[in-house]
Amino acid sequence: MIDKNFYLENLSAFDILIEDEDRQQAESLIFRVYSMLQRDKIWMNDVAGKDEIFEDDIEFIEQIDQELKELDEQYDFRFDDFYKLVQQKLKEKQSYLDVNSESSDIIIQNNDILVETEENFLEELDDELETEDEDDYFDEEEESEFSDISDEELDLVTDFILESAKTRFNYSDFLESLLPMDKDFVNNDIILAIIAEKAFGVETTEIAENILFACEEAVYEMDEEDLEKIIDKKSKELGAELLAFKIASDSLQQGANPVNVVQQISQLLRSK
Repeated sequence: MIDKNFYLENLSAFDILIEDEDRQQAESLIFRVYSMLQRDKIWMNDVAGKDEIFEDDIEFIEQIDQELKELDEQYDFRFDDFYKLVQQKLKEKQSYLDVNSESSDIIIQNNDILVETEENFLEELDDELETEDEDDYFDEEEESEFSDISDEELDLVTDFILESAKTRFNYSDFLESLLPMDKDFVNNDIILAIIAEKAFGVETTEIAENILFACEEAVYEMDEEDLEKIIDKKSKELGAELLAFKIASDSLQQGANPVNVVQQISQLLRSK
């Protein structure tokens, strides 16, 4: 299934970063989009059945492909060179692939090659641009599983997003309006809960149910209708934080270091 939100959100973030002249972060982001596009093409051509591919998916992928070509012409990302390098790596690995392997196994191996080549290619671009801060790129030796990240590391990201969110409205008045709830509960179980769940498309009524359950556990009372109004209002006020949370989650799941993720989303949040 094509994750259209991934493309739309990351391309929007790219526009912001490139306007801020943050070439490194913009490149890192756009190559993730390009790599995902190649994986989706592989899935559509070699894995998915006819009943899994819809006409609007095909049109969407074609539009993204065209947009990346235009960006390549404008910013000289050298996607063609990157693609050729990927194909070379695939050929080198081809002799090691078991001809009896399931197609999904081959796709997984191809995806691994794509990720590795993407990281190496970005390093080459970094050298050519004579950039000195290599920490802005994700370390290719980092763990790729989200579950391996400690709570302390995750807190770096969520705390940064929370602090940004608190500047979008009158935080003191908001705390006072929710008394006797304590500050930690408001921060974690209301503000961050709204950001996290809205970022992934959870409906207002479902978010309200979850928050009301947390209130019940903490022996707080809250009117459901009032809560839904708060959720809808905060969703509009915290649009940048919703986008940042989604991008951060995607990056962490792909193995990015939380410190680098904070650097990535900081540009997005500062520009809003």
